[in-house]
Amino acid sequence: MPEVVVYAVAGRTPEQKRGLMKDITDAVVKNLGVSPEVVVVSIVETAKTDKARGGIPFSER
Repeated sequence: MPEVVVYAVAGRTPEQKRGLMKDITDAVVKNLGVSPEVVVVSIVETAKTDKARGGIPFSER
């Protein structure tokens, strides 16, 4: 059972997340030769105040 975890800053719409999960599933099916029913995709969201790059929180960028 292939599983893909996507880490992202929070703020995407349900439609955007649904589209991303569908596209990732399709890519896994195509490249690994498995059925869509066995592919698990998780999106782990982090608030902009709780994530930083170079010591600067995303909320301040």
